[in-house]
Amino acid sequence: MIANKHSLNWDDLRFFLAVAEQGTLSAASRILNVNHSTVFRRINQLEDTIAVRLFERLADGYQLTQAGEEMAQHVVRVRNEVDALALQVIGKDVQPAGVVRITAPDSFAYHYINHYLALFCKQYPGINVELNVSNENLDISRRETDIAVRSTSSPPQHLIGKKIFSLPWAFYTSKKYLRARGTPTSMAALSEHDLIGPDGRIAQLKAFQVLNKALEPNYRLRGNNLMAIASLATAGNGIALLPDDQVYTGMNRLFTMTPLVTSDIWILTHPELRATERVRLLMNFLVECFRADKKLIALAIHS
Repeated sequence: MIANKHSLNWDDLRFFLAVAEQGTLSAASRILNVNHSTVFRRINQLEDTIAVRLFERLADGYQLTQAGEEMAQHVVRVRNEVDALALQVIGKDVQPAGVVRITAPDSFAYHYINHYLALFCKQYPGINVELNVSNENLDISRRETDIAVRSTSSPPQHLIGKKIFSLPWAFYTSKKYLRARGTPTSMAALSEHDLIGPDGRIAQLKAFQVLNKALEPNYRLRGNNLMAIASLATAGNGIALLPDDQVYTGMNRLFTMTPLVTSDIWILTHPELRATERVRLLMNFLVECFRADKKLIALAIHS
């Protein structure tokens, strides 16, 4: 089946798996951090090398053939083994040096962690930190990140970490909006006001689901992430439901949402990385900074 099996290498398989999992060349190119034409060329090259058609080229993307599906199953197993091996090797690193990757939601990255890292890097000059600002759950097992700050009520069982605190959700708006429309003091009064709502994945967050059930609001504007919703409220477009970490200059907190909905904030890593000194140091440092931050202490419901 394979014309020249010795020419296969992991890099070829990495491109193949990215297209298989993402479904399009453009999505795969973003994951691989290369351009669209490179992915196109590498997939064609791989198929030529093994003399097997791995994908059907459809109008809306790439679909695995039967041979491609069989190959993908093998490649996923290989990737998992490589990732597990990498975690075991990295876990034996006891030096306070090297690179640590951390991912965090935008509000925490831009308003808190950026300041904490300035102190950390000064204290540990041998450790370099890469901050990935994302609301997506990057895969720690696949080394997409080493540490994750996440808002979740049930962290994955295969990860370890600490719950830092819980943040309530409340309604916010601008002084400009309040001057024009008045100040609502209860959930019932919101029916007379312009509300800013969620779009896309964040509409599935529990707080928005509870609000939709309670009020069935007709949202005047929507945003696809919390920072977008907060910015719309800051500009005077209406009232937004937000967790209490999404606080910006010029925003007024109206009242806490009822029934009470909270965001549980966790800092997580993989068990194989807990013995890695640089990961351990950064995790402990961040936990201490979060719990000592006066701004968060005032907002949070501590466990």
